[in-house]
Amino acid sequence: MHHDPGVRDQVARWQVLRKAGAATWDHLRGGSGPPEYAPLVRTLVEAGHSPDVVDDPEHDVAQQSLRQHAGAWSDDEAAAAFVAGLWSAPAAWRSALPGLLVARAMPVHPLVPWNEDASLCEVCGFRAGPVQLVDEWASRLTEGTPLDGEPSAYGRTLAWLGRGRPGPTEHDRWALGAVLEVLATVPDGTRYAAAAKAIAAAGVLRSRRAAVAVLEDLALVGVLARPDRPGMVERFTTYRERDQRPTVRVEVQAPLAWWDTTVGDHGVRRDLFDGLFGGLDVPAVSLDGPRPTPSPAAKDTIDGGLAGRAQALAPRAPRISASVGAGPPAPGDVWAVRVLPGRWVTLYVHEVADRGGRPYARTEFLAGVHPALPELEDVSGTVQPRADGRAPTWAHSLGTTSWTRRIGQVVPVPAADRSLPDGGSWVAAKELRHLSGWHFPDA
Repeated sequence: MHHDPGVRDQVARWQVLRKAGAATWDHLRGGSGPPEYAPLVRTLVEAGHSPDVVDDPEHDVAQQSLRQHAGAWSDDEAAAAFVAGLWSAPAAWRSALPGLLVARAMPVHPLVPWNEDASLCEVCGFRAGPVQLVDEWASRLTEGTPLDGEPSAYGRTLAWLGRGRPGPTEHDRWALGAVLEVLATVPDGTRYAAAAKAIAAAGVLRSRRAAVAVLEDLALVGVLARPDRPGMVERFTTYRERDQRPTVRVEVQAPLAWWDTTVGDHGVRRDLFDGLFGGLDVPAVSLDGPRPTPSPAAKDTIDGGLAGRAQALAPRAPRISASVGAGPPAPGDVWAVRVLPGRWVTLYVHEVADRGGRPYARTEFLAGVHPALPELEDVSGTVQPRADGRAPTWAHSLGTTSWTRRIGQVVPVPAADRSLPDGGSWVAAKELRHLSGWHFPDA
C-alpha cells in the first residue's frame, strides 16, 4: 500500500459520499442514496469497498485477530513502517508499531464492562458495535492510527496492511528527527497541543492534525510517556488508566495527556526511542539546515491531494429554481429546506418578529419528505410534529441561507390536531436542517 492515485480516488469518492450523508451505514439501512451518487457507490463496490459492509466482532475475536496479524511483524519492520508512514507511505503504516506493542503487552482477558453499558471494555478499550469498513479504511489512510489503542481497529488495520513492509526514505528519517528537534526547542512547560502546533509550523509534517496524531503514537508506544504513565513498550496500561487526564479540557488520552518537558530529554525518553528506532539511523536535525526533498510531493500523497480529487469527483449539484415571490419571509410563506441531497422538507411561516434588530420567522415543519425541491401543490397541508408534540422554531436568514427556497406565499394555516404552543427556540436558518431530525427521524 503506497500513495497510489487510484486508492486516493477511492478515498475521495468515499469522502464525497460521507460529506453528502449519502452512504453512511445507518442511512443505507433505511434505503438507497440519491441517484446522482450511485456511480460513486458502484465504483467503490467494484473496488471492494462497498459502503454497506460492516464488521461487528466479538471482544475475544478482536483480541485474537490483533494478535494474529501483529505476529507477522518484527520490531524492526514495525518501526521502519512507522517512520515511512510519516510521509512516503500512507499514514496507516504508522499503525504497525503501536499495534504490535499493544498486541504483545495486552493480557488475555474477558470483556470487563466500563459501566452498566457492556459495549466498552475498561481493560483494552474494545467497543462493541458495527463498524463501516470503508469509512475506517479511508480514515486509516488519511488520519493514521486507530484512536486510543482500540484492539479491533488495530487488528483490521494490520490485516489491510498485509505483507508489505515499507522502509523509510531519507526524508522520513529526517522528519522523525525534526519532530524530536522541535520538542527539544519548545519552552519548558509546553503542553502537547502547543508542541503539535510548533511541529506543524516548522513544516515537518503535512498538517497540525498529523502532528497531534504522531505525538499520540509516540506517547502510546512509550517515547513521550512519563514513567508513571508508561507506554506499551514498558507495560500494558488499561483503557481506564489511559482515560485519566490532568483536566477535563485535555482531549487526548494518556500517555500524551500527561506529557512533561521535565521528563527525559525535554520530554523524550531517549532510551526507549533508541530501543525502538535505533537501527534506522534517524539523524540529529537542525531546522535551519537543508532538508531532504520529500517523495512523493505533498500534492501527490493520498491526504495531500485528496481535497482536489474529492471536488473533481463530486457530482454537480443540479440547479434549483429561485424562490417564489420577492421580499423577506412573511406570514403565510412555505419554504423548502434541503436536508441532504435527495431529501427536502418544508416549513410554514406563522409570523415574523424582530429580536435584537434582526427579523425572525416563526416556522413549523410540514408533513412529507421530498426527493427534489417540491412544488407547492406537492406539499402537505398538515404539520409534522416531534414525538412530543408541535414544536415551532424562530429562524433568521431564511432568504439568504443555501439550499432554502420559498415555494409559496399567502398559504392557509396548516391543519393540526393540537394548538400551536407558545415559545420556540431561536436559531439561524442553517440549523433547520439539523432540527428536522427531531421531526423526520428517517429523513
